[in-house]
Amino acid sequence: MGSDRAVQDIVEAVVWAKQNGAVDDTLIYLVGVSGGGHMALLMAGRHPELWAGVSAWCGISDLAQWHAEHAHDRKTDSYAQNLEAALGGAPDTGTRKQDAAHRSPLMWLKNAATVPLDINAGVDDGHTGSVPFIHSLRAFNAVVDPSDLLPSDGFQPFFTTRKLPPGWLAAQPDKVYGEWTPIFRKTTRNTRITIFQGGHEIVQQAALNWLAKQRKGQPAVWDVNDFIQLDTPAPASKSGK
Repeated sequence: MGSDRAVQDIVEAVVWAKQNGAVDDTLIYLVGVSGGGHMALLMAGRHPELWAGVSAWCGISDLAQWHAEHAHDRKTDSYAQNLEAALGGAPDTGTRKQDAAHRSPLMWLKNAATVPLDINAGVDDGHTGSVPFIHSLRAFNAVVDPSDLLPSDGFQPFFTTRKLPPGWLAAQPDKVYGEWTPIFRKTTRNTRITIFQGGHEIVQQAALNWLAKQRKGQPAVWDVNDFIQLDTPAPASKSGK
């Protein structure tokens, strides 16, 4: 749940690998989906110096908000209960609220502008999945300059209708995403947000091929025209999951 110890575990894993293997320091990547997407976003903000690129899928950007999304009418589901177990209670007041913020990517992502960061979420997530894709939109805004912000008044309408708000441009086709067609995309310098046709899932072909283009200390590479095709299952929205 993004504790300081969990963050340090990942740092120590990178150090161990570099000390015990033939590791190219310019080719160290981080990728995660769901809870792993939360941790990928958090590590991009807390330790941007480590990564050649970070690929985050369906990640939780605000733990307090996520708790609220899984606690209704004084009833909590397993996700909210797990979060309360980590924090010692609901993140609504005092030290628990502060701890939830400390463990949330939104507090740290302003530090991630120097690392290539690709943020992705399925448009059905939050309807058929556990992390509303608004979390990814907010994560993008936490990284970029004020002049590049997505208009936050469009977040809820986009989520509710799953249709682009007025003035939001449709994404161009991207073959590396396969059947998970991008619906909305915005790119600014080293940061990109993609909302794709799908749910709470990762598109491995898109994630891994994009990461393979990145080099530490270099500007993000966004064009992935030549890529290795992977044998992947159908999108969750088409497979009935």
